[in-house]
This record gives sequence, C-alpha cells and structure tokens, in this order.
Amino acid sequence: STMLTSKHQTKESIVLRKQQSSANRMIWQDGKGKSHSNCVVMATHKMDERTLKYFTYIKEEVAMSMDFIIMYDCSHQPLDHKALPAFNIFAFDSGTLNGFFHRNDRRLPNPLVALIELSKHATYEHFLLMENDLVFTGDWSHLARQINEEDMDYIHIASDILGGPNSHWPKGYIQGSPFKSLYFSWSQLFYVSRQYVRNLEAFVSENDSFYYEFLLPTMAYNKGYLIKQFENFGYHFQLSWGPAEVFEYKYQFERQHNTFYHPIKNLGIVDIPEIVKHV
Repeated sequence: STMLTSKHQTKESIVLRKQQSSANRMIWQDGKGKSHSNCVVMATHKMDERTLKYFTYIKEEVAMSMDFIIMYDCSHQPLDHKALPAFNIFAFDSGTLNGFFHRNDRRLPNPLVALIELSKHATYEHFLLMENDLVFTGDWSHLARQINEEDMDYIHIASDILGGPNSHWPKGYIQGSPFKSLYFSWSQLFYVSRQYVRNLEAFVSENDSFYYEFLLPTMAYNKGYLIKQFENFGYHFQLSWGPAEVFEYKYQFERQHNTFYHPIKNLGIVDIPEIVKHV
C-alpha cells in the first residue's frame, strides 16, 4: 500500500505541476517588451474598468523610468489577455500556486510567492511590487524616478499603525527562526532586487513558516542587505488591514500630500488626471 500511495502522490504532484506551469505564464503584448532594467509589478485579482483605468494611469506615469507588469490572479476570473493589448501580464492561479496562501490560511495571500515565479519569466534587476487597492496622493513619475536610481536590495514601509512585530498575529506561524531579531513591514508596497528574490526563494524552500511581511524585513536586516525605507524619501503611509471605509474616508476628507492609503476598494473615488501619453 505504501508503493500505491507514493505512486498516487507522484501522479498528483505531476498534475499539480502541470496545472501550475500552464497557469503561470508571462504575456508580452504591449509592443515594447522589456524597455527598462526595473519594473513596477501590480498585484491584482480584479480587471474591471475602474481598475484598468487606474493601471493605465500608473503605467503611463512611470513609463519613462520603469516597465509595468500586471501580476494577475486568474483564479476568480479567467484572463482574456487579448482584451488588454496595452499591458504585459503575468498570469497565475492562486488556487494551484503552492504556498500562495500562507500555511493554507485564506486570510494570508502571499504575493511574494507569485513574484518569485514572475521573476523567472521577466529578468528585471529590481521589482517595485504594489497591490491594486493602494492609492497614492503624490507624483508617480517622480516616485518611479527616485526609486529607479536606488541600487538597494530592499526598500520598505517603516510606519506601523499597530506598533511592531509582536502586534501582528501571523507571527504565530513562525517556527525554527535562524534570525536574531524579528521585524515586520506592511508590504502593500515594496522594492526588491532580483538577487534578494532569489535568496528569499532559497530560504522559503527550507523554512516556509514566515509570512512575507515578516520574512522580507527580517532577512534583510539580519543578513546585512542594502536597505532603505520609503519614509527616507519623504513618503507617508495610512494603511492597515482595513476596514476600507476608514481609509477611503481618510483619502477623501483628510488627504495629505505624498501619502499612500490602503485599502481603497472603491477606485471610483480616486483622482485620475487625464492621461498624457509619454512619447
């Protein structure tokens, strides 16, 4: 029976690998291909009209400094990439991507796992990952130029409304930590080097108990990587898990310059100027 079980598991794992490889695919279709050495990666499971208008705006704003890829979770809605000719897209399925939900906890999606896969298809030096429900009151083109000039391994959000690593419940999953100190960073926005992504992948293959919002800063600070914080550039953050109504109110009625707000679920409230094409 042991032989049967192991054969069965092998078949299952082969099927799973096939599903993953067919779901994880990079679609280059904006006509420009790879233009820059660094890239904005927009993580999303939505492709509605408002979301696409928002993505189009950001893509045009950063176009002089960085490429733009949509990292799309197609588990909710299959990708019709032909309807989105202006975008390069990395499609993956969170239902079959191993480790995407941290320790199979549906409350803890882990976009770092998808970014690791994307980085195997798109050979950029750095990735600026952001979530689709993060909104910024500053100048995207200026941000992209600033970050593009930094040869850092990791740039992260330092502000923490909850006060530190011990205040975040996913800490309970961590086992066998080799690190002297534990750090936490909200990761709706982070910048990572290709080399750091490779090293994170190697670590996760040995120990997958760290949720990415702990792993990214903890490994970077303990291992002496080159690090900066977005706050070093004068940016501010109003973000948490939610509720969205609180942060949508802050964005609409208490708005401050150069500030990121999250979560903003209603992108209809976001000011999107008329898009000027960069030639």
